[in-house]
Amino acid sequence: MSSPEIASLSWGQMKVQGSTTTYKDCKVWPGGSRAWDWRETGTEHSPGVQPADVKEVVEKGVQTLVIGRGMSEALKVGISVHTLTLNCSSLPLTDLI
Repeated sequence: MSSPEIASLSWGQMKVQGSTTTYKDCKVWPGGSRAWDWRETGTEHSPGVQPADVKEVVEKGVQTLVIGRGMSEALKVGISVHTLTLNCSSLPLTDLI
């Protein structure tokens, strides 16, 4: 099973194939998607994406992880996230810059 594709993307709006929801930020995995609320894990532009943000998606079975950094590339991806993905030996990390 593959992850749904991002159908459209503009500032503050993402639409995912198969979903009627328009997201501000979202997480996508094989068979689903949901809103990504940064407040759940304390994510901020700096220090950036938190390991818990990534862990949730990895546990849903992704084979390739893509972390978008935002339209102005302000969202950081910290070393703790890179370390987490390295510990998942079958998971390549694609850090969009």
